[in-house]
Amino acid sequence: MRRRRLIQSLPLAFAGIQLLPLRAHGNGTFPDPAKVIRFIVPFPAGGTSDVRARQVAERMRQDTGWSIVIENRPGASGMIGSDLVAKAPADGYMLLLGTIGSLAINPAMFPNQPYDVLRDFQPVTQFSRSVTVLMAHQRTGFTTLAQLEDAVRTGARLAYASTGNGTIGHMVGELYKKRAGLDITHVPYKGTAPAVQDFVAGHVPLLYETPSAVWEHLKAGTAAPLAVTSASRMPQMPAVPTFRELGYGDVVFDTWQGVVTTKGVPPAVLDALNREMVKALRNPEVLRSHEEQVNVVVANTPEQFERFVAEETAKWGAVVKETGVTPG
Repeated sequence: MRRRRLIQSLPLAFAGIQLLPLRAHGNGTFPDPAKVIRFIVPFPAGGTSDVRARQVAERMRQDTGWSIVIENRPGASGMIGSDLVAKAPADGYMLLLGTIGSLAINPAMFPNQPYDVLRDFQPVTQFSRSVTVLMAHQRTGFTTLAQLEDAVRTGARLAYASTGNGTIGHMVGELYKKRAGLDITHVPYKGTAPAVQDFVAGHVPLLYETPSAVWEHLKAGTAAPLAVTSASRMPQMPAVPTFRELGYGDVVFDTWQGVVTTKGVPPAVLDALNREMVKALRNPEVLRSHEEQVNVVVANTPEQFERFVAEETAKWGAVVKETGVTPG
């Protein structure tokens, strides 16, 4: 009788064992209501990356009730905040807003950075893509790229601002200088907000940035757009020529943002993060705000974003080598 009861209890015991992994890794257990998801933005508050991260985080909070907190950890071209996520537990409770600069350009610019982008980060989804625009402060009087070039070639000493060493603005600025044979000083800032503030105040005459970061200043006329890095003119800025049509055929680049987490995160957790983030990005209000400021929402899969990051890392490694740009 005792043996019969033991045998009869075995199926129930094994059924319990089979259910444990589902409870431990199922979407219903992530996130734990008692835990906070820390969303690291490795740039100062108020910049484009910060604004987009907060917008998507708020949309996710409304959709899911998840507790998500934005933390700004600026410095070292995004490496301070990035390193924090690279070394975090692989549980999905720490996210990183990565950019073309911090994920694709930095590996070539800073070969000794304390983490490896392809080895230590798990891509979640790409937020969006946009273009970089070279703009001049209205006080310069420049309204065309030709005017800028004539001024430099006749002795004007000019400087351009970027959001930091190794950022897309820095790289485009150096590649354009090389192609045009111009001497323009680079002034790196620690993020979008301080770069835009100094540019608008007239402390630096030129700026490379995404349209969304300076949209109000473009509309107000404080910033005069001279050229964009897209392959063709942008519908939102039809009067602004591309570098390509002005004779710089290889100055054609998208800028982009996306979210990664620590490598090794459980597949079910990654699926949950991707699903809710994609849903937030495809919200009509989020889509509209991106489109109004010359951004295109991507919202792809982790696998697609992972391949994209690898391709971009290789491409920008070649650009860094050609231009000879260094962190200093």
